[in-house]
Amino acid sequence: MKKKRINITDIANALNVTPSTVSRALNGGGKVSEKKRNEILALAKELGYRPNPIAKSLLENRTNTIGLIIPEFTHHFYSRMLAGIESVTSEAGYQLLICTSNENQAQEIKSTQTLLDARVDGILATISKMNDKFEHIQEVMDSGTPLVLVDRFSEEIETPYVISDDFKGAFSAVDYLCQIGCRNILHIKGPDNLSTTFNRFMGYKEALRKHEIDLNEELVLESSDTNLLEKIRFCLTNHQVDGAFTYSDYLAFEIYKVASELNIPIPEQLSVIGYADEPISTYINPTLSTVNQQPFEMGAFGANYLLNKINNPEIGLEIKNLETRLVIRGSCKGLER
Repeated sequence: MKKKRINITDIANALNVTPSTVSRALNGGGKVSEKKRNEILALAKELGYRPNPIAKSLLENRTNTIGLIIPEFTHHFYSRMLAGIESVTSEAGYQLLICTSNENQAQEIKSTQTLLDARVDGILATISKMNDKFEHIQEVMDSGTPLVLVDRFSEEIETPYVISDDFKGAFSAVDYLCQIGCRNILHIKGPDNLSTTFNRFMGYKEALRKHEIDLNEELVLESSDTNLLEKIRFCLTNHQVDGAFTYSDYLAFEIYKVASELNIPIPEQLSVIGYADEPISTYINPTLSTVNQQPFEMGAFGANYLLNKINNPEIGLEIKNLETRLVIRGSCKGLER
């Protein structure tokens, strides 16, 4: 049989005082003598009294809960971002209510409604790559629930966001490839509609421009292409590709696969740089050069922004662009061994 939960009225009846007196004593309020306060606290401890979080949240108009929407759990980037978020929210006494969109807009819409129904104090969100409309995001903002975007943003959404500097990250990667002598640099873009895809592509183009290398549209591939491997094979065979920069580390692995089939040695003939610094990058051969986005710091900054906005609603639009770090490993020639 389920044990009855002790409430304030039980303590009040046992000590022959009013429930309001017990409430003031438990919450440190005035108008309660020290002797009576100690009696109430002692009995509450003896009976195993615990505050009712729902009643408390209704009274304070707060749930001490933060909603989080991320595309997935399995991606190392998001697990590290989640760790950064939790390091801040836990310290501040907040619980996380986590939803995943699975990169699906319908699921993301459902998640925002779930979090609003749960009366969370604020929401952190990474918008899904399938988003093309943002009415559900606007609904969150119209409800007065503080919102901060992390990793991805849209110019259609006027809310604080924390992202990595993908333009500089991509620029540094392609600039390095150019410095070690690469001239025909393949780029595999990310999903359409994402700010990260656009900014990394712009960084790629700017690095080529700096080194006076004309953009070859045939060397720019779409990751969503069902014939991606065939197009990589065509480029490596017909365009004397000597460098490659990809939207993600996983796309870089596709280049490894095709290069191996064509007996093109990495890095002797082809230098490759990915993006995100996934753990597996250090286990493949040769180890993959990549760009680290500081996901833990991104999550921590986002959580701090949100808590600041919860406590100071008048705060306006805030933007944080985190520095990235180029990590050179064995997939690039010119690396000192």
